[in-house]
Amino acid sequence: MYKAKILDFDTKAEFVILNKEVEDPRDSQTNLAQIKFGDKKMIVHVVRSEIVLGTEIGIPPLIADKLNIKKGNKISIVAKSKPNALPIIMKKYEQETWSAEDLRNIVDDIYAGNVSDLELSAFTLAMQYENLSIDETEHLTRAFTLHGEQIKFDEPVYDKHSIGGIPGNKVSLLIVPIIAAAGLLIPKTSSRAITSPSGTADTMEVLCNVDFTAEEIMEIAPNTRGMIVWGGQLNLAPVDSEIIDRVERPLSLDPESVIIASILSKKLSTGVNNLVLDMPTGFETKIERRQDAKNLSAKFVEIGRRVGIQVEAALTYADQPVGHAIGPALEAREAIETLMGNGPRSVLEKSNELAGILLEMSGIAKRGEGAKISNDLVTSGKALEKFYEIIEAQGAEIRYKPKDIEIGQYNMSINALEDGYISYISNKQVKNIAATLGCPSDKKSGVILRRKRGEFVKKGDTIMDLYTSRESALDNALKITNVMHPWRLEGMVLERISSSQREV
Repeated sequence: MYKAKILDFDTKAEFVILNKEVEDPRDSQTNLAQIKFGDKKMIVHVVRSEIVLGTEIGIPPLIADKLNIKKGNKISIVAKSKPNALPIIMKKYEQETWSAEDLRNIVDDIYAGNVSDLELSAFTLAMQYENLSIDETEHLTRAFTLHGEQIKFDEPVYDKHSIGGIPGNKVSLLIVPIIAAAGLLIPKTSSRAITSPSGTADTMEVLCNVDFTAEEIMEIAPNTRGMIVWGGQLNLAPVDSEIIDRVERPLSLDPESVIIASILSKKLSTGVNNLVLDMPTGFETKIERRQDAKNLSAKFVEIGRRVGIQVEAALTYADQPVGHAIGPALEAREAIETLMGNGPRSVLEKSNELAGILLEMSGIAKRGEGAKISNDLVTSGKALEKFYEIIEAQGAEIRYKPKDIEIGQYNMSINALEDGYISYISNKQVKNIAATLGCPSDKKSGVILRRKRGEFVKKGDTIMDLYTSRESALDNALKITNVMHPWRLEGMVLERISSSQREV
């Protein structure tokens, strides 16, 4: 046993430090070791150094936090052996099918800390390049739910989830209060941004607390009928999070089967019975082709049916950002403006359509009439009142008006250099500019699109406003914008072809 010494520097690398004089615990084949504290284990690299003495073991703060290790705790370290899951993982490379038991064993080994990054990569890559069958995807979904937090209510639970990939998609901040105002229960767990300028949790956090325990959610949500909280606080389907953090994000992988299992397992873990799935489809989104979106939607619906969740998917327009505001504070402003009746038509329409589907699934509205009932809840002010009730229950100190929300002090307008119609706005470039401004970590940063696709602008008209809390970030964003405009201007004549044109 070794005595923990928390290092005074941090790193994302998973290693520990042992004195040069102590016995080397590493496995001779993998060159890895495994530390254990209580019932928690982690595979680590070993560094030999004299900065630790005798039987001390140097632990980086991130690892210490993950395993709840404190200074002086007794830590065991042994050679890392091949996990039981490895031969099961390798079956897929022989084009064999994984059974329910196979996937449970793999997930159990990952949760137990017995699987290295290399072995986890082998598992993820197998699914990336050999899509799982419907049966296998169902088994993976169920296996993910075997570990982590479980939230259960004594009534039907409704939810909305987006596949993501489009900037400005703040519609959850409208859908949750709309559904709650109709009397349905919608305790929405949301993510922080991974590749977008703002996740739903990032935007909501501008207004109130989003970190709640399962017990707090089960206490608050039945009273308010709705919440918007960060799912990362809840330890939902933790093996899925391991795959995302250790393999998918670093390698930019996104296996279709894991997407389905990831989303539906978290919904199962939070007691969701009815789910509307937002599938943004268009150029520079995660799913560019409509047929691909339809195929993926069909799989979500079928797996949902098998595990007990009624899923209805909606393919939504995503050739340009939703609304005008991109970035946490700016999106929070626009969401409130829309609930007050002054927001962009696109935000209101998308919110009403998706909320309307949930109202129809519940039986409150007949098929085709849900969007109208949703809109009535907005125009009557009931959704706005419910929104204030929800954020107050989550710790908001005031009933925010748009002007109450602070945005970045450094700003600049980007103007059109010529007359023309905006024929294209790049989702990718808008996200790049927003990230350069500081999104999502600088919640006051972001972009406002003053003009959008199809609109005519004159030379000097403002197309985009940039906001940030740091002057240097504004300078960098301006450089990017000047090099590659996120829009294209065209006249009514796109190109001239005549007999006078000759090959040279």
